[in-house]
Amino acid sequence: MMMVLPAMAASPAGDYDEELMSRNKPASTVKPQIEVNAGYITGGKLDTKNFGKLQTNLSRPYLDVIGGVRLGSFLFAGVGVGVQYAYGECKLITKATEIGKGSAPDTWGSVSIPIYANVRGYFPNKSIVTPYVTVSIGGHVVATSNFSKENYGKLNGGLLMKFGAGMNISKFNFALGMASQNLEWVNAEGTTMFKAGNNAFYIEAGVTF
Repeated sequence: MMMVLPAMAASPAGDYDEELMSRNKPASTVKPQIEVNAGYITGGKLDTKNFGKLQTNLSRPYLDVIGGVRLGSFLFAGVGVGVQYAYGECKLITKATEIGKGSAPDTWGSVSIPIYANVRGYFPNKSIVTPYVTVSIGGHVVATSNFSKENYGKLNGGLLMKFGAGMNISKFNFALGMASQNLEWVNAEGTTMFKAGNNAFYIEAGVTF
């Protein structure tokens, strides 16, 4: 004790304070985060301005990559890009021929590229399970579609939004929520056949890096 006390007294107070601060200093508050997710959007109804709501099967499996920054323990902001394939029964043939402007394919068959901004709010806790809420807003571009291949005109993309909740379990990610997506069909003569929105549920799973 007689040797320790003089040594402590000889140590500058500033050095001792800096050591305590370094021990309690949190990890970097800004760090990169990348996530790869595979998901599925259910069919739902097609809400058209021309024909009202139509029951259809517009199912869409998808693969997304989201990159951004984790801001502390509570917030993430980033940009996502992906690919989705729409398939299923298309309920537009009868309605389209009623107005004398041609017909439509009897099935969906299109590949689109979603691009969007994503923001998440996390609820940190001491376990490996971290719940969060997520919002994505952007759009999607139709890369290829059987509408054009079968000479029915062109299928265009539009607004894309997703709202949901999920959880990170260690490095794994699980989420579900609601997806809203707009579409537009222009026939071979250049006439807009319909502008429509589709609201459906989604579920996804992935890995966070």
